[in-house]
Amino acid sequence: MFFRLFAWLCILNLVLSVTAVKAAQIALVDFADEWTKVDALRQTLDEFKVEYDDLTKSIEGGKLPFKAENRTFLIGSMVTNNPGLHENLDKNSKTIQDFVENGGVVWEPTQADQNEANVDWLPSGLSCVRTDTDLPDVKILAPDHPLFNAPNRITEKTFKGWGHQGWPTVWEVIGSQKGFDVLMESGGRSAIMEAEFGQGKFLMMAIAPDKYHIAGNDDNTKDMAKLFMENLLFHVEEFAAVEAGGKVTTTWAKLKM
Repeated sequence: MFFRLFAWLCILNLVLSVTAVKAAQIALVDFADEWTKVDALRQTLDEFKVEYDDLTKSIEGGKLPFKAENRTFLIGSMVTNNPGLHENLDKNSKTIQDFVENGGVVWEPTQADQNEANVDWLPSGLSCVRTDTDLPDVKILAPDHPLFNAPNRITEKTFKGWGHQGWPTVWEVIGSQKGFDVLMESGGRSAIMEAEFGQGKFLMMAIAPDKYHIAGNDDNTKDMAKLFMENLLFHVEEFAAVEAGGKVTTTWAKLKM
């Protein structure tokens, strides 16, 4: 009887934790690029039952209408393969910079260098330049960073063997940067890096955990990318200035129980 009651309470806790996520905390833009053909960021958040404000249509029209409640802006991998989205993100540089300065977190993972070599919406003092190099191995430089520790313990082994078609784990390594702290590198160049700006943070990556989770070559790729996506959501919402009761971190902590 005790075990049945315990199981029922666990299920109830899981349901309540999922519904605790507020739609307005997360804003995103996503695109099914020509290589993966999947809008993987949407699909991943839908799978996780995390709600979000999808600003893709607005950005296509030239606007980036953040709401007062938005605290995290997620840019899907390879979004800049859509020229209109690329151009209009750049046109909204001031909006993105103000969003971060006021406490928001912006995450941009892998983008094709032929679509976005230089990230033009970054503020003065920060730069991120992508290259065409794809590499299989990584070196974590900040193993104690929250991104690698909660809710899942992430090690270099976690990233081993990722693939989509012929591309390895690090897809379009960051060739040069300025102003960022490098958290993980590949071949001596940046693979994951972050920079605080005002009260917020920019988080840039040369990996595509959203695409690899949905369209990876094998179960290992999909499963390990999922673990890292959980940590990503935990980290960005932990950092963002939001009320504790509505944090995605609370959801991930309870889900992992």
